[in-house]
Amino acid sequence: MPSRWHEDCRTCLPSFREGLLTGWLPDAFGAADLLAALSDGSFLTSPADVPPLITQAPPHLLTVPVGPHTREVPLVPPSAGAALHILTERALREHRPHACVHNATRTDWHYRPAYRTRSERLAALASEGPRRLILHLDIENFGPSVRLDVLLAAPWMTDELARSLRIVHRHTGQCLVHGTSWSTRLGSALLAPVDQVVDRQAGDFWTRWSDGWHVAVENAEEGDDVRQAVTEALAPLGLRLSERKSGLLAPDAVTEGVAANVAGPVGQVWRLAALGNDVRRYRYALARATPDPGISAALPALVRRHPVLLPRAAHYLDGAAATPEGAGAFTGLLRWAYAEEGGQEHPDRHAPFRYGRLLALGARHPALARLVPASVLDRWCATPLTPLRELAERVAVTALGPGAVADPLPRVRAWVRRGASAGDSPPQTATYL
Repeated sequence: MPSRWHEDCRTCLPSFREGLLTGWLPDAFGAADLLAALSDGSFLTSPADVPPLITQAPPHLLTVPVGPHTREVPLVPPSAGAALHILTERALREHRPHACVHNATRTDWHYRPAYRTRSERLAALASEGPRRLILHLDIENFGPSVRLDVLLAAPWMTDELARSLRIVHRHTGQCLVHGTSWSTRLGSALLAPVDQVVDRQAGDFWTRWSDGWHVAVENAEEGDDVRQAVTEALAPLGLRLSERKSGLLAPDAVTEGVAANVAGPVGQVWRLAALGNDVRRYRYALARATPDPGISAALPALVRRHPVLLPRAAHYLDGAAATPEGAGAFTGLLRWAYAEEGGQEHPDRHAPFRYGRLLALGARHPALARLVPASVLDRWCATPLTPLRELAERVAVTALGPGAVADPLPRVRAWVRRGASAGDSPPQTATYL
């Protein structure tokens, strides 16, 4: 008879697969072993196994681009992340987010349709008759500002999840880890009391994505009332609104901004992106474009300008790897991955994120693997960052043969024993980042 834990593993499979698309470092083997364990119910035997998973290796801080800025994100081991996700879904089993909340609301949630629904809702709010203004409210530094005591006091918190969150906080200094599915779910649920306040103030004329509300109001006075009510509702949570990001917007600022329709033929979207240096349009085009010499040639300079586009660029190059222009773009991005100082290459704090995406391409395409310099492979084959080391070892074997790595990590060793095929559980490049 399957245990409740095993049933929860299977229930969480859709959201865990979705979470892989927001992973900061691609898993060298597509998380195939972890997905298989979740599928057949062999992943863990009880929640008591979770804290050891979190403490088995010290967390590494990864510098990642988030919009125009960067953030230091602790990397929780994948198995611990999956366990935390299951415990989170257990805790939120009875939680029902408001219909106006669109991000990560359930286990079968999917990013693209949810984002499209939210955009459509924003466009509708911007045309709501007498409600002529849109109030945008955004929390200041939301994830890192969430306090452990506040999170543990949430009405849906369970003892088993609380125990694991204490371990996460002890080892990372954070309650919520940016970009992880379980953190997104917990953060969204934590804001449910504030959603109730917004709903009492504005009826159904609002929407929320992550920690940002858009509320349709008739005038500035109504906007002030809503803002004050939200400010007061956030105070018991130890949170406050961002002065820089919050304010009243004209409807066209919404429909031409976050709710802008960037869909259309890829070539046209790419041209519009280039004309306006529009990151949203670039993201849309790169996720859908077939190999194109012009797009490939533009990638190194484009990613240098907007590092946040690297995951989408890698996804595009996965389809363009067999073209000369695609190989040239890959080489150009390899050169960019290290900062150049005094004519010599020196690793900077952004290098692990950059090389994580690029080495995933090398692991999937032997021709690209052979373009990775030996010095790069040597450096990352020696890193203590396990996901990146696995990628580097896999690329080294793909490029140079099984003897290229003297003492490979266990998963790499097992892959070599199976024949070291590039098509054997390859790292994925599909991404929502």
